[in-house]
Amino acid sequence: MNFIIAGLAIIYLSICGFGLIKLILRGKIAFSVFGIIPLSFGAGLGLLAVLSNLIMLAGFHLSFVSLYAPLSLFFLYALTQIKAARTFKPGMLLDGVRGISLKEWSLILVIAFGVISILTLSLIFPLHFWDSRANWGTPAKMLFYSGTTFSSDFTDIERVPPHSRYPLLFPVSQTFIYFALGNADDWAVMLLISLFFPFMIFFLYDLARIFLQDREKALAASAMIAVLPVFFTSDGPAYSGYADTPLAMLYLLSFGMTLLWKRNKDIGYLALSAFLSSILLLTKNEGFILLILNLLLIVLPDNLSFNIKKKDIANAVKLTFMYAAIIIFTVAPWQILAKYLAMDTGTINSFQSLHMKNLVGGLTNIPMIANFTISAFAGIGKNMFGYGFSWAGLWSIFLITTALSVIHKLMIGLHFSLIVLADVILITMMYAMLSSISNVQIVSTLKALENKKD
Repeated sequence: MNFIIAGLAIIYLSICGFGLIKLILRGKIAFSVFGIIPLSFGAGLGLLAVLSNLIMLAGFHLSFVSLYAPLSLFFLYALTQIKAARTFKPGMLLDGVRGISLKEWSLILVIAFGVISILTLSLIFPLHFWDSRANWGTPAKMLFYSGTTFSSDFTDIERVPPHSRYPLLFPVSQTFIYFALGNADDWAVMLLISLFFPFMIFFLYDLARIFLQDREKALAASAMIAVLPVFFTSDGPAYSGYADTPLAMLYLLSFGMTLLWKRNKDIGYLALSAFLSSILLLTKNEGFILLILNLLLIVLPDNLSFNIKKKDIANAVKLTFMYAAIIIFTVAPWQILAKYLAMDTGTINSFQSLHMKNLVGGLTNIPMIANFTISAFAGIGKNMFGYGFSWAGLWSIFLITTALSVIHKLMIGLHFSLIVLADVILITMMYAMLSSISNVQIVSTLKALENKKD
């Protein structure tokens, strides 16, 4: 019964997200059902995170009523926008299946294997990984029982969980289900966790289909990601309840909206990109890098001529201000709340730590960090079957794509390559900044504990 209630809560939140999408994009949605459902799910999570932060910042408590009632405005609007296809006939589905080639069926089977595997691995156990329970599950329960970050659960340094200043989108999404259930159920919440990976794969397929105008190539791209070993055998696999897969899915949604804006210049896609990009900062502190990558994609030229006009500059400035305003409105409530949270010894990667002074202090660590990063990307890991899997194969695809993009002046391919390279550089810089301050923060926290005992 709890799984059914949890499922209804997720559907409710996704329909609310669809209402937001319709408000922003109006009738200009380019996706099929494979893209719309994940996009609605992600937008709903963003709405929930922003609403929760505003409620707590205003001095109120999170509860079933305070969360579900305001969202009902988006829910009711979405219901007025959902239209059944009047021309649909059962034979149309059969015709679509007949048009799928044998090669496409093989790719669909690969995708189905990856998705069903993650769904099964997610649902056979309740939360049991360390991070899923300590860093994300515990704050979710604290919010369920106390209803606010202003409680001693979040402000007393002797009671706070590890990484106490992690953003709360992921915990709040679990709390949302707890309020629907009326109790904290570590098993029912796994239904939510099980959806991030499938939705990421489905959205990738629809996004690739739109850009490549080729269903087979879109299925091939999705199939490759669907069985990528990192989602099955890493320290925090897709079924673990860690925040990494939710962050990856939300980044793909924001990246997709940014790409669509690059193609058609519709202001709605840019606004939705800004909202989805901003909630990356509400999911995990590392989302800051992904936000920067989207901004980089926005400012990259659409062609290789670099013929920039004054009119283009003025328009770019205007759009940048709009983009920044959406991000500030979305993130500011959380940044204010975070200042009141106690800082535990594990909190060394706060957003405020990412600045030039810490980068300069960590310059000596960059060679070591860069070597570790290269080893992680180029090394050999074990896939779910236990056999060796060469990551170099994926990098070969990346290098070939880059070379062909340069030869044929394919800007989208070049954008992909630049984003990947920028990601590696930014990750290296971020960990250089964090490693330079970790010891200082640990010492200061220990001193605070000693002073409190005195």
